[in-house]
Amino acid sequence: MKGISVNDLQKSCVVNGIELAYRYVPGDAPCIVFVSGLGGSGEEWDSVIERLPAGLSTLVYARAGCGESGPVDAATAAASAQPVQWGAEQLLALLGTVGVQEPWILVGHSIGGLIVDAFARLWPDLVCGLVLVDASDPALHTALDVDKEVLVDGREGEAWRISYPETLDNFEPGPQRHVETVVIGSAMWRWLPVKEAEEYRPLSLVEMDQWWHRHQLQLAQRWSGHLVVPHFAGHLVQKDSPDLVAEVVRSMAAAKGGAVQLDQPAVLRAGGTVRVSVRDETFIEWNATGPRTDGD
Repeated sequence: MKGISVNDLQKSCVVNGIELAYRYVPGDAPCIVFVSGLGGSGEEWDSVIERLPAGLSTLVYARAGCGESGPVDAATAAASAQPVQWGAEQLLALLGTVGVQEPWILVGHSIGGLIVDAFARLWPDLVCGLVLVDASDPALHTALDVDKEVLVDGREGEAWRISYPETLDNFEPGPQRHVETVVIGSAMWRWLPVKEAEEYRPLSLVEMDQWWHRHQLQLAQRWSGHLVVPHFAGHLVQKDSPDLVAEVVRSMAAAKGGAVQLDQPAVLRAGGTVRVSVRDETFIEWNATGPRTDGD
């Protein structure tokens, strides 16, 4: 089936004093909203969007100081760093300004995963599905020798400054309402250059890989969701394995707010494996055809 074109004219609007660039393709509800990682322009989702079934509604955008979007407003630039909730508030305002009908499916990569996690906890009634693509761990910096308390999300002086300590403080309590969720992980050793391993002391590369995988599993547990592991993708899963991300997003869109039905053979063909589902705090492992039963 022919996918959605990503060559539509990019537009912009002013949200809370910030000009944000976005690309909105109206179509069948619910709208799928793509939220990029640190400094992302939104173009990294193009290969995924191209692979989605025709007729779906999608929106992709660039945060302040990223891509074609303008700088943060003067008040934000002068203020101290903000937690990821600030990014969630900006996204909510953008969706309202553009006039995208809720509820939405939110797909977030890396720091974008933290943004959509915060969004779904703040406004669960507005979200009918979450796809967390190798989402960041706000607790990671506390395990390292050198704390990185602030991340700059884009062009220096124009972008939002993200406070890791505040983000960690606001990461708990976890969700109070269930939102159907699929977590797509990666393997740290596939994308962390050995020459950069010193930045993650005292953790070794192997320990970092274990930490990262454990975090993805904990996200699935946090949302009572599913964990999908790519076979080959690094951190930019949406670029390395666009078929896999598109297959998961397609399944979430087909659920229309109900329980997502992942197709293990289709996921395998797309380059990944459904490893586990969490329901009522019970871990259900999957085999090559689907969830394992007691007889497997």
